[in-house]
Amino acid sequence: MTRFQQSRILVNSLPKSGTHLLTRAVEIFGYQEYATHRGYLKRMLDSLGFSTPKYFNYKQAKNSLKKGKSTDDQIAIGAFTPYFVNQPTMQYWLNTIPYAQYIQGHIPFTPTLTQIITKLNYFHLVIIRDPRAVVASLLPFILNAQNTGMGTHFLADDFKPMSPIQRLKFVLEGGYAPKAKVKVDSFIEVYRSMLAWRNEPNCLLVRFEDLVGELGGGSTDNQKNVVKTIASYLEIKFDEDIYSKLNQIYNPSARTFRIGKIDGWKNSMDLESINYLTEYCKPLCNEAGY
Repeated sequence: MTRFQQSRILVNSLPKSGTHLLTRAVEIFGYQEYATHRGYLKRMLDSLGFSTPKYFNYKQAKNSLKKGKSTDDQIAIGAFTPYFVNQPTMQYWLNTIPYAQYIQGHIPFTPTLTQIITKLNYFHLVIIRDPRAVVASLLPFILNAQNTGMGTHFLADDFKPMSPIQRLKFVLEGGYAPKAKVKVDSFIEVYRSMLAWRNEPNCLLVRFEDLVGELGGGSTDNQKNVVKTIASYLEIKFDEDIYSKLNQIYNPSARTFRIGKIDGWKNSMDLESINYLTEYCKPLCNEAGY
């Protein structure tokens, strides 16, 4: 068997960081999405709360454990409001994913996850994006998530009565969301928790801005180079067939696609919000190289 036939991929990101770009890149190598390739039995078990989450996010993880809370919690699932599960649960979930498939997740840095991924022969891909663009894309998504087929965002009811600047400050500074009844971590904590994956040797971190390509305001050469890097990491040859599929990565029809352009955030907010966001994100931009 080839490594492709014996491996799986965790596609990890913050929400609105270019997850659809990375999954499209993974798919041109032949990997399939777990969420859309589950059989009838798995879908039935999902609905009863007995199976692996479709995605590793707060809502899906919580629903998958509604028949029994995990104990000795070690691994946070979800970005802004993590849901904690223990190591055996996470290992079981990852091990149920069929070979040659990938699963998406929003999982902050934890060394425990690396141990599981290594044991199960997983690849781990993480995508980051300019933090200002992440926030600018996240704000409208919270209010309009139901239009993407992802269901109502858990913060939507708390956001509706807020002004645009209040929503921005809440996402950046965090706090308690009374209607959702959850504590939301500050954006600087959340972003750093994902950026920390770059120090893990078994994880490959790529940038939205390199992968988006010319159609997204980037560079064709950068896109080609980063896909070559992904191919090398996945132990797959970058050949003419892969090269011919690069134009499939930028996909405006993806369910969570919004603008998908480099620096598009600069035209999506009022001047007060842009100034506030820019000042807040200065340390993150320095740390991440933006």
